[in-house]
Amino acid sequence: MRRDVFFLAALALLISAPLSAQEDRAAEFVYEAYYAVDMGETEEWNRQYLEYSVPILRQLVEEGVIEGFNQMQHQTGGDDYNYRFVIRTFDWASLNVFWREYLSRLMEATPADEWAASSGSVIMHRDEIWDIEDMGWGEGSGEISHMYASTFRVNFQDMADWNESWDSLMRPVLDAAVDEGLLLGWAKLDHNTGGPHNAKVLYFVDDWDKIDDFFQSAFASMGTDEDAMMRFAGMMQAHDDDIWVPISSDDM
Repeated sequence: MRRDVFFLAALALLISAPLSAQEDRAAEFVYEAYYAVDMGETEEWNRQYLEYSVPILRQLVEEGVIEGFNQMQHQTGGDDYNYRFVIRTFDWASLNVFWREYLSRLMEATPADEWAASSGSVIMHRDEIWDIEDMGWGEGSGEISHMYASTFRVNFQDMADWNESWDSLMRPVLDAAVDEGLLLGWAKLDHNTGGPHNAKVLYFVDDWDKIDDFFQSAFASMGTDEDAMMRFAGMMQAHDDDIWVPISSDDM
């Protein structure tokens, strides 16, 4: 897919650090690139992603440049973008190597006319980088059908208290939902670079109907300590919710 990330692309192509496998390391960052693609071009965008991008991304996972990748298409919510392209990477050096290798290989693999047409279908885009603060997954998780993303804007002076409240109120509820099969998994991300929000929680399900079941169960569990919930909610200045569906199930 045309990953014309403008200044990042230019920077990545200038960096010449060699590839190196990341042995026994867990990814530290989630890089998110959001794209608003002309609605009449989404079928072609998906085709090119699956045909040209996915094989290269799989190579970069095998080479240890990134830990994983995915692309999702917007389904529900207020986001202005209809695609979310994500890589999980180990550090800043790995991120720079990724963009250099990914874009150079992609340009070589993609016919020039298709590259130009896909680039022209992008109306706008934005980039964000998040620190992976915590994750939880069930054993033998199935295939993800939907991802529910909640992003929050919390006062900076309250972040330590908000994180502590999240650990005590939310984490046990999410782990219980995984154990009960309502969630395949979840991830808590802390803001690093870009975007208007500074905290994000991702919920992964294998069935659309489980989203409502999960939130009904979660709110009932958290509501047992009303005072703690009011303090937790009072630290949030704003939040957004969006639901995404995967283009492929290679990695989430």
